Amino acid sequence: MAINTSDDSQAYYASVPFGLQKDSIRMLKGGTRFDRESNKVYRIPTSQYNEDNISDYVHMFLEHHYNHQLTRIATLQRYYEGDSDIHYWKSDKSKNRADNRIASGHPHYITTMRVGYSLGKGIQYQYNSPTDKPGVDNAEADNLMQRIDEFNKAIDEDYIEKTIKKSLSVTGRAFELLYTTVSPAGNGDKKVNVELTVLDPANAFVVYDTNIHQSSLFGVYYYMVNYNDKPRFYVTAYTANKVYHYEPINSVGDDLVLAGEPEEHFFGRVPITEYANNDERLGDWEPDLDLIDSYDKAISEMANSEEDFSNATLVVNGDIDVPQTMKKIVKGKDGNPVYDDNGDLVWEIDPNSPYLNTLSKVMYLKPSIINNANGGVTVVPSSAEYLTKELPIDNWKSHLDEIIRDIYTDTNTPNVSDENFGGNSSGVAMAYKLFGSDQIRETQNDLFSRGVKRRLRLVAHFWGIKNVIPDETLVNNVTLNFPPNLPKNDTETITNAMNLLKAGASQETVFGYLTAATGVKQEEEMQRKKEQAENDPDRLDANMFNQQNQNQDEQDSGKEDDE
Repeated sequence: MAINTSDDSQAYYASVPFGLQKDSIRMLKGGTRFDRESNKVYRIPTSQYNEDNISDYVHMFLEHHYNHQLTRIATLQRYYEGDSDIHYWKSDKSKNRADNRIASGHPHYITTMRVGYSLGKGIQYQYNSPTDKPGVDNAEADNLMQRIDEFNKAIDEDYIEKTIKKSLSVTGRAFELLYTTVSPAGNGDKKVNVELTVLDPANAFVVYDTNIHQSSLFGVYYYMVNYNDKPRFYVTAYTANKVYHYEPINSVGDDLVLAGEPEEHFFGRVPITEYANNDERLGDWEPDLDLIDSYDKAISEMANSEEDFSNATLVVNGDIDVPQTMKKIVKGKDGNPVYDDNGDLVWEIDPNSPYLNTLSKVMYLKPSIINNANGGVTVVPSSAEYLTKELPIDNWKSHLDEIIRDIYTDTNTPNVSDENFGGNSSGVAMAYKLFGSDQIRETQNDLFSRGVKRRLRLVAHFWGIKNVIPDETLVNNVTLNFPPNLPKNDTETITNAMNLLKAGASQETVFGYLTAATGVKQEEEMQRKKEQAENDPDRLDANMFNQQNQNQDEQDSGKEDDE
């Protein structure tokens, strides 16, 4: 759960839609859903920025973020966690009516599909050919890639990327922080480690300048800790070279006081990196919150109708033919209770109150006989039935199906529960069904790559200072691949790989293609192949075998032409 919804009750309840008009939820409320400045990008005119005034800037933007942007982020996090606005619906139903509040799981499903489709197989880091940068040999490139691989393993990069992607899908933005720690080395010295953590978008923001490149001026990470019912806010600001720690404050509006001298961080840029889900910084399902609210209300009302139907009112016409066993206290002419000789109350059968056992499965009815004024009688036939309203089940289903279809269409999310989605669809048919998802994925992967490449440049700058790599610009040659996480058909993958070999593709290309089936990275597979050739030079090589087959086929074909 996000920090703001677990510790900061004020932030949580600010996102809850209290005070709406009767019989309405937020989707029907007039006006906009969020504050007009709830997704504002923070900027300071370049000519007016002075790091000496950093505390004033942090105080100003901290107040704005807490009062204007946090509500939107907390609301989106609530929806992802299944706590949508339907739970706070002011339906104004009577106490004897069903009033269910059912939240759907569409936000969680869409986010899970988007994260798994884009990053389920992880990111592949590759280095371009050394010829792309004159003067760079393979040893330097190999050293860089080894450092990146070690760094990724140390920070648990696969989990980090999925956490960032989930935050992007939910809130439209994500933040990560690079920092250093010190650990003892084997020779008695101290080792400086580069660490990375993902920040909750409810507790972080970045302020940019107004240049065309919009470089970041500083980033802020703040959070609240509620210990022993005493809330305290902790605030830290990061500039291109320094880290400013502030004394804990009681509320966001309090003045900020530095806690000691600023620290150096040696990353060369602001170590907080902001990721964007799209240019508008919107979540994957945020534009469809109205549809999600409509679906929640529809299924809640369906559940209410079903429950009201099961609690229908029994209507009885005629008389109930049951023993008159209900008793009442005997009263005298003066209206006072009558007592017997022992001083106990005297009871008698009440002829007007027959005993009715409501738990019995059998009810005996008899016609009512009414005496007329002319001496005749009128017989009223008896009947018993439940007073219910007719449930339009087909209409409910059509309405819900239409909402679901609109949600998945608008968000370009495949609905795998649709009976027409899978089946025996061909590869081309499946490609068309995933066409919309692929367009979104490509755009989002490009934006995601910008954040990861910025991370690598920060780390490379630190490595350059420590002489771990000779040139920090080498990292600009690193490219990122995002293989889609689709249902696997290993047999088809291996067959296609063999066809690639026959077509003359390089081992590097084929091994990269086979990663989806084997789970072994391209570089590792090539190393295995190299060691195998060195340790057993007489072993038959698959490429050689395929080349021989190809040459033989060409020879056979030539003979047929001669004949």
